[in-house]
Amino acid sequence: MKERHRRILIKLNPQWRDEKIEACEFRRDPYEILSKGLNHPQILGIVGLRRVGKTVLLKQMMRELQRNVPGSNLGYISFDDRDFQNYETADELIDYFLTFSDPEHMRYMFLDEIQKVPHWPDLLKNIYDSEKRLKIIISGSSSLEMKDHRETLAGRIMIHNIPVFTFSEYVRYYGLPGRINANDLARDYDLRFLLNKERYRSLFEDYLLKGAFPELLDSEDEEYITQYIKESIVEKVIADVSRNVKPRREDIASDLLHIFSRNTARLFDITNIANALGIDRNLTSKYINALKNSFLIKVDYNYTKSALKQARTGKKSYIAHSCISIVLMGYPQNIALMEGSSVGYLVETVIANGLDHTNFWRSAQRYEVDIIVPGPVPIEVKYRERTGKDDMRGLKKFMDTFKVATGILITKDEFSEEHMDGKRILRIPVWIFLLLPQDDLIKI
Repeated sequence: MKERHRRILIKLNPQWRDEKIEACEFRRDPYEILSKGLNHPQILGIVGLRRVGKTVLLKQMMRELQRNVPGSNLGYISFDDRDFQNYETADELIDYFLTFSDPEHMRYMFLDEIQKVPHWPDLLKNIYDSEKRLKIIISGSSSLEMKDHRETLAGRIMIHNIPVFTFSEYVRYYGLPGRINANDLARDYDLRFLLNKERYRSLFEDYLLKGAFPELLDSEDEEYITQYIKESIVEKVIADVSRNVKPRREDIASDLLHIFSRNTARLFDITNIANALGIDRNLTSKYINALKNSFLIKVDYNYTKSALKQARTGKKSYIAHSCISIVLMGYPQNIALMEGSSVGYLVETVIANGLDHTNFWRSAQRYEVDIIVPGPVPIEVKYRERTGKDDMRGLKKFMDTFKVATGILITKDEFSEEHMDGKRILRIPVWIFLLLPQDDLIKI
């Protein structure tokens, strides 16, 4: 093994020199779930969009383990270094850690950006099957889920997706409560949130502009925020996507990303997009799937109980976070200066991305509901000062059709409860809604 490689490896592992592992103090919400995963034998896989804090989570887990685990039994390897990105070198680096660790006690090996190593599933399978008392934790950005690891590592790996920073985490970062009690929503709002209402509203507008990525949280420099999102997120993921689709066309990935940024929270048709780009439908579909698997876009389907019908109906797309659309579309870095309709789509985008297993609903008669979550719970987004009965037409129709008792109308500032024809409509300001855990939506 080359001395240069050993030097880098030793620099990456201060615990081998009996030094403290440094890591950010703020813990993201997924930390607790990931920590519990350390107790299971399977490989723990952490995936997500670039720069969402996966490496920080690895270092935080290592720092916590350092309390009870000898430094020599904690190993961290980052495959960002080009020299490390081949199978033989990766094998040597891992073997170096295993050689100098103590196999009589539990060992923890953290492999960052593992997807950059060719045939990495085969490498991990061999180690997993042959080593005892070894927990493997891996991370990967956009392309990890693209790799065909499922067959090679079947039964040996558990994958966790780390989303962009949530609004709940964002306000918690600034020292405010990040959860509201769904069982007594109005009372909890009065006691714990009402006096800080203006602060929450201001933070929400900041969140739309820059809140997706931890490294931007303390920045007020608009030029830096724009450059960071373009260069550290968009350009890197476009390169990742194009490497994993044949033919390799960065222009297609870039054009698609701009289309989805401009039309976030709206229906799309693959054939129309293919015609606009002058490429065939199959290639367009491949690149859209690659962007989805890279966590840059989310695709929702029309709500129906028939899976076959769902696949045949329209699709709706969301960019990963509003700040990406704002940068790519050149919108002003000030919510008050944007057109109202644009802000509404951006608000729906952050709401949809903060929820799992979402659909939208559009009937044959053109009744629509923006978001449907399991329950089902229908959610309509109207980011404006006042809402009226016309804003609830789609909600009411969905509730009548599917025999649902409660619907949610997300507003800019209105907070109220209304009963119509035996149906209950909750108007909830967006910043409050984003502090509600999804599992609690069926309780309100």
